[in-house]
Amino acid sequence: MGSTALIVGGGYAGVMAANRLAAAQRPGLAVQLVNPRRRFVERIRLHEYAGGSREDPTAAFESLLHPAVRLVHGSAKRINDGYRTVLLADGRTMPWDYLVYAVGSGHSTVPAGALAVDRLSDAAAARRELAALAPGAGVAVVGGGLTAVETAAETARAFPQLRVALYSAGPIAPRFGEQGRRALEQRLRRAGVQLHTGSPVPPDGDVRRHLGAGVVLWCAGFAAPPLAAVSGLPVNGEGRLRVDPTLQVPGHGRIYGAGDAAVIDRPEYAYLRMCCAAAMPMGAGAAGNILRSLDGAAGARHDSGFRGVCVSLGRSDGVVQFVAADDSPARLHLSGRTAAVQKEIICRMTLRWIRGEAKRSGAYTWPTGPKMQPSAPAVQAQTQG
Repeated sequence: MGSTALIVGGGYAGVMAANRLAAAQRPGLAVQLVNPRRRFVERIRLHEYAGGSREDPTAAFESLLHPAVRLVHGSAKRINDGYRTVLLADGRTMPWDYLVYAVGSGHSTVPAGALAVDRLSDAAAARRELAALAPGAGVAVVGGGLTAVETAAETARAFPQLRVALYSAGPIAPRFGEQGRRALEQRLRRAGVQLHTGSPVPPDGDVRRHLGAGVVLWCAGFAAPPLAAVSGLPVNGEGRLRVDPTLQVPGHGRIYGAGDAAVIDRPEYAYLRMCCAAAMPMGAGAAGNILRSLDGAAGARHDSGFRGVCVSLGRSDGVVQFVAADDSPARLHLSGRTAAVQKEIICRMTLRWIRGEAKRSGAYTWPTGPKMQPSAPAVQAQTQG
């Protein structure tokens, strides 16, 4: 009798997991992917789309997924582990034997009148509203993370006739080293962005009037969707699904988590932040451990790390902050056109890595993480399934 692996969420983690499972071509294993959108959204391109430099930040799932993956258009409403089913919003019930929870993340609170650039619909609205602003009008970007930085620079470069200001409660790019952050600030100002650090913006009230802006682009704070919590699965304070180092949910051995919506519930994994560079290895790792389970083998401890953080500041400028495996900043950084090219290469490679995995299970590999403390599980990590 066959088994069904159901992936909930069609972002970077979910698509990578689906491809690793399907390309393994295990007899009797059916792979299904549930996603509310009919096309794959390149979230790392949405600031370009909002700024008008990219026409379409989506890709056809058919161009990314292994042909054996069955794509189901729908939104998951509840996961029932006891019956191993997922209830969709339209009333359909999806059975599964293994489940990968990869529903991504979004802004936890977006005030009325603001637009969240990480949402396709809001990015499209921002694109229209920015183009309609009169010369001299103000644009406020709220947040100090990399999404806010890229959005502010992209907007300022694309619309030099507008006044673009970035409001951050603390320093921008807090994970950068001092020299890298200084280069980032200098290049933001050169792009025409006014920096207001130490200026928190409350997520309530009339933010456009408060900031004197015709458009407010909200890039502050991410949280996971409530699906895991409403399904009675263990979550942390941000609503992220708690998983162990093998990416399994404790007490729910056939449910795995990957990407922004999941968190490895061990202090030695605290360095893994919400980002594409962490999501894809987690998706591949979850799929690899499902394949091991089908073989009757123990799951492998997840092992992934970082090498650098690439930030675009428009189409011809950027900063690359080199980092250690645990994402701590190194002294070395690059800036200017070379950094912009490096960022573009990485963005293009994400889809190539996904397509490569569709052709051969285990094709995608990634940097290993930092050396774990002795308290970490002793299972040997692997990068291929």
